[in-house]
Amino acid sequence: MIKRLKIFLKTFSIEGYIWITALLILAIINIESTHFTFCPFSNLGIDFCPGCGLGRSIHHFIHLDFIKSFNVHPLGGAALLILIYRIFTLAKSTRFSIS
Repeated sequence: MIKRLKIFLKTFSIEGYIWITALLILAIINIESTHFTFCPFSNLGIDFCPGCGLGRSIHHFIHLDFIKSFNVHPLGGAALLILIYRIFTLAKSTRFSIS
């Protein structure tokens, strides 16, 4: 069992690790105390960006605050479900064999 787990972890896609890490960071960080944003539109002073608030919305959705999540960005829950589905798809498509 341990050998199969080691083989799986070695052959799992880097994309899967990136999505898992991103979701873990969104679950752990305190979004209320940070004001930094990666959004280039917001950093340039442009007010409208269709993606702004998506990370905060996912954070609230992970913490089961659905009303706040929807108020921040209505597609946060859908984005989280899509990311979880993508992680499982990557895990399922990982082919490994025991030698």
